[in-house]
Amino acid sequence: MKLGFSIRGFVIFLIPMLINIVYFLLPPVNERKQGGAGVSGNQILTMIEQGSRIAYATAICLLVSKKKIDVKSPFLYIAILFLILYYIVWIRYFIGGRNIKLLGSSFLFIPMPLAIFPVIYFLFAALWLHNYYAFGFMILFGIAHNIISYQTLYYK
Repeated sequence: MKLGFSIRGFVIFLIPMLINIVYFLLPPVNERKQGGAGVSGNQILTMIEQGSRIAYATAICLLVSKKKIDVKSPFLYIAILFLILYYIVWIRYFIGGRNIKLLGSSFLFIPMPLAIFPVIYFLFAALWLHNYYAFGFMILFGIAHNIISYQTLYYK
C-alpha cells in the first residue's frame, strides 16, 4: 500500500452516500419513535461505529494498493450487486410513500437490508481494490453498525 489519492476509492465511498441527499430533501412522512436502546444506547459502540466509518473512508480514499485492479474481478461484481440491492431498498421506500417502516423492513428475506447491504458492498469494494486496511475497518464498522441498527429497530 502507498499513500495517495484513490479516485476509485472516493467514488466507491461516494456512490452509496448520494441517496442521503434525496432522503434529506424528501424525509419520511412519519417519524420513527426512539426508545429502548436506540442509537445512543451504547456510547462505546457508537464511537466504534463512527470511528471505523471515518477510518474506512480515509483508508479507501487515501491508501492505494500497488497491485493491479482487475475490472473482471468477481469482487467488483459482487460489490455492484449489493449496491444495486441497497438502492432498490431505497427506491422501495420512496415509491412506498416514504414510510419510515420500509427502511427497516426485510428485503428478499434479509433483515435490516439498509444496514447489511452497504456493509457488504463496502467490504467487496475494498477487496476489489486490494485495500485490506479498509476491509478491516469495514468489518469493525459492520459489526457495530448492525448491532446499533438491531437495537434501534427491535428494542423500541
